[in-house]
Amino acid sequence: MSAGGKADRARYAALIREIREHDLRYHHLDRPTISDAAYDRLFRELQELEAAHPEWQRPDSPTQRVGAPLPEGSRFERVAHAVPMISIESLFDAAEVAEFHQRMLKGLEGETGAVPQYVCEPKWDGASASLTYENGLLVRGLTRGDGMAGEDVTRNLRAVGGVPLGLQVPEGEPPPELLEVRGEVMMPLPEFERVNREMAAAGDAPFANPRNAASGNLKRLDPAVVASRGLRFLAWEVAQVRAADGSEPFASHTQAMRAAAAWGFPVSDLRAQAADAAGVVAFHAELEARRDGLDFEMDGVVAKVDDYALRALLGARARTPRWACALKFAPREETTLLEAIEVQVGRTGRITPRAVLAPVQLGGTTVRHATLHNRGYVAERDIRVGDVVVVRRAGDVIPQIVGPVKERRRGRLRKWVMPDRCPACEQELVEHGEYVLCVNFECPAQVQRRILHLASRTALRIEGLGEKAVAQFTAAGLLNRVEDVFDLDFEKVADLERWGEKSAQALRAQIEAARHPEWPRFLFALGIPDVGAETARAIAAHYADLDALEDLADREDAAERLQEIDGVGPEVAASLLDFLSRKDNRAALARFRELGLEPVAAESAAVGAREGVTGKTFVLTGTLGTPREEAKARIEALGGKVTGTVSKKTDWVVIGADPGSKAAKARELGVEILDETGFAALLGDEPAAAGS
Repeated sequence: MSAGGKADRARYAALIREIREHDLRYHHLDRPTISDAAYDRLFRELQELEAAHPEWQRPDSPTQRVGAPLPEGSRFERVAHAVPMISIESLFDAAEVAEFHQRMLKGLEGETGAVPQYVCEPKWDGASASLTYENGLLVRGLTRGDGMAGEDVTRNLRAVGGVPLGLQVPEGEPPPELLEVRGEVMMPLPEFERVNREMAAAGDAPFANPRNAASGNLKRLDPAVVASRGLRFLAWEVAQVRAADGSEPFASHTQAMRAAAAWGFPVSDLRAQAADAAGVVAFHAELEARRDGLDFEMDGVVAKVDDYALRALLGARARTPRWACALKFAPREETTLLEAIEVQVGRTGRITPRAVLAPVQLGGTTVRHATLHNRGYVAERDIRVGDVVVVRRAGDVIPQIVGPVKERRRGRLRKWVMPDRCPACEQELVEHGEYVLCVNFECPAQVQRRILHLASRTALRIEGLGEKAVAQFTAAGLLNRVEDVFDLDFEKVADLERWGEKSAQALRAQIEAARHPEWPRFLFALGIPDVGAETARAIAAHYADLDALEDLADREDAAERLQEIDGVGPEVAASLLDFLSRKDNRAALARFRELGLEPVAAESAAVGAREGVTGKTFVLTGTLGTPREEAKARIEALGGKVTGTVSKKTDWVVIGADPGSKAAKARELGVEILDETGFAALLGDEPAAAGS
């Protein structure tokens, strides 16, 4: 290499270091030392060097933050978290924090003489994300998802301010072999206002709040749009780290976060140490007083045991770690007009009143409905239609009516009375303590809600069974019970409005793929009250299948045995045993078996298989007669994979009308091409026909 070439190569490396340093000062320290114009000049110089010497381009170059957009119709791949991103226990007052601290002391009693110290930090209100680095370079970024698996949004996270593409490591020091850092992706309030103004000017619907804006933008197909939205990343946990020598170098959260900051991650300077519950509450009060003066939304504070060894001793429940809690801020309140009270039928038959409100802005969200809990709640507070009411977001999550502003009541308003018949099936309602129930197990509203739960993404993932489809099938008499999902008459489905043969067959493929769900997912899908996804996983880890659970339910000591499972208390045990003791539920479970539903152990879960599809990689291009999502669902149901890029690893390229450059790329690489007739034959939909 010539002297000039060496100088250019050295300048290239220096530019990367300099720009990364300025990014750090801007996103991490909030203390930029150069103007935007000066920064832009450095960035353009880097781009020019890479254009002249493309072979020099490094994956951690600042120019690599924004990649090419994903093809229209693409979906982000789901990837399992190496360490589950479970929830944090929510607390709402000082007494609950004191109880939490006493649980920590009791949990460590007899194990160690150490007393826990807490690290207190803001509970940011954005979209949680996980960043994984190998040998110092960013290799994967995931959303939280359901806590067990998230969506791979690496391309978009690269475009988020504050996400290091490569770790800042001192000269001559090796980076960690593996590092996973978790944090919050947020939209600063000034950016939120700017983005919403621009969207409104363009005729687009604005985002409801900064949290939705952050979450929605992480799912965009074009990283350039993500980059334009001003998102920022703040790190709050090192989930796993392995040094180059294979060791785990940190003894505490404080040590790990200091290292994260040194590696280039933005971390909050709003942090405090607390020795007891009083210290946690004091930090909460201090931060709540500053809440409205900050650029980012937060809804409370998080307190974590600092020492990793003590965390390991304390362990975790099914849903939450024992060593952390979130103390929420006081809820925000507003007043608005109560326009009506409607009743809803839940999947367990519980009748719940819901307030219909004149729209009101509450904590950055437009609220139109709020919970009224039960009839006693309405009566005790004397809430009447036509009242001006106080609306509160409980824990900044669920809007609820606090009560009426009686001074503003005008005229004689009628007291609200719970209807005596179910609004869905007209059956007489039954009183059950403070609640009113519809006990008609075949009530269409209950059936629809149980089916929607069964088909939901966290349960059996039958995406073709959405709210409109379930309502349509129920009205047509095709779904009278939950088990009917696996006994659908697809000829009749095809005859329904907005369906047709191809759509019906695509739904059939999704349902067929759901016949062998993971056992924990199926247990959750049954919709047993108080048995959420985390609890279902905990129970499924102790009882290998449905037969084992049904055998347990017949034992006299069943409740005691269930409560031996971590995270299962008396209420959960009673609910599960009540479900299994009902004849109609046992009959439903038997019919599930008759219809070929066979849950499998989580590690053995499999989909349907078909030669030529299972294990193969497909690319779809052009306008297909079948909607692309349906075609993708069929492939995935049979064990295939759909990607957006043609490569030598692609097995099939399926072309529709106007296929574009992907067909040409397939021919260039010698990849097999299928027209729609050949594709249908491969899936087994029609007699074989030649592909193109």
